[in-house]
Amino acid sequence: SDRFKRALDIDAAKRHVNELKQRFAGRKVMLGVDRLDMIKGIPQKILAFEKFLEENPEWIDKVVLLQIAVPTRTDVPEYQKLTSQVHEIVGRINGRFGTLSAVPIHHLDRSLDFHALCALYAVTDVALVTSLRDGMNLVSYEYVACQGSKKGVLILSEFAGAAQSLGAGAILVNPWNITEVADSIKHALTMTSDEREKRHRHNYAHVTTHTAQDWAETFVCELNDTVAEALMRTRQVPPDLPSRTAIQQYLQSKNRLLILGFNSTLTEPVESSGRRGGDQIKEMELKLHPDLKGPLRALCEDESTTVIVLSGSDRSVLDENFGEFNLWLAAEHGMFLRPTDGEWMTTMPEHLNMDWVDSVK
Repeated sequence: SDRFKRALDIDAAKRHVNELKQRFAGRKVMLGVDRLDMIKGIPQKILAFEKFLEENPEWIDKVVLLQIAVPTRTDVPEYQKLTSQVHEIVGRINGRFGTLSAVPIHHLDRSLDFHALCALYAVTDVALVTSLRDGMNLVSYEYVACQGSKKGVLILSEFAGAAQSLGAGAILVNPWNITEVADSIKHALTMTSDEREKRHRHNYAHVTTHTAQDWAETFVCELNDTVAEALMRTRQVPPDLPSRTAIQQYLQSKNRLLILGFNSTLTEPVESSGRRGGDQIKEMELKLHPDLKGPLRALCEDESTTVIVLSGSDRSVLDENFGEFNLWLAAEHGMFLRPTDGEWMTTMPEHLNMDWVDSVK
């Protein structure tokens, strides 16, 4: 925004401003600056201006629309057709509402140099942005930045990204609704100075504070926060178990409780890639690793040791693998519990309503 404000202090820009004021003295100036592209909604904008003149004939000699349409992709047939369509509409409207001394629409198929564009922004009473779809639309920001003195009105498409930040100060429109845009043009041209200044103050504050530098700093800060959060979520590798100390304390203890995981701890690896329902199949095929049966049996036969196998697997999976051992089983993450020589018991409160389970399945 500083670049545009500084440009208006240059002599070349001041000359352009004076020339434009003399050229359009006594008339309100409306401005559109767009690439000549289908998504910019130039035909919709011009048709809405025509409807405004139809419904408000008293404005015919009092307002002018300056439309800058920068050509793009001139070798593409669709764009050539769009150019012809815009020229046809402009010619028809100027022939219908124009006079020997003035026409309602001035259309340019070229870009302007930077200082001339800033001067045009500065003298404009109403900027009209009717994008049918737009990522941001920088024209709306540039216009606001150059309006420190005049405090003009911005009519902005609700489909432009700028509507999220400038919508509170602009008049938002649906560019497909020609009647709505025409009514908004009248509202903008007849708006009281208090309302115009209030709207401009909101947008001007946003444009002058939310600079590219501010955006970059915010982006880097959020990126750093994301990295920090990712590092916090990263699973850290636990330190090695001091096996010598653990064995010594195990041998010295009189009562021992060993809680062992099942999946990926006591099981053989199961490959289920490329198969539908792989997770369920993998759980059904979980098997106690043969090399661990002997050590596990020795632990279970030790009267000073109580062994619990804790797993997220179903009860039937644990029954199949550990029925021959003297230990405790905790299935479904501890929801069900039993010694291998006893019956399954639930850890849930009694009379708990479980009707919702079937609907979830």
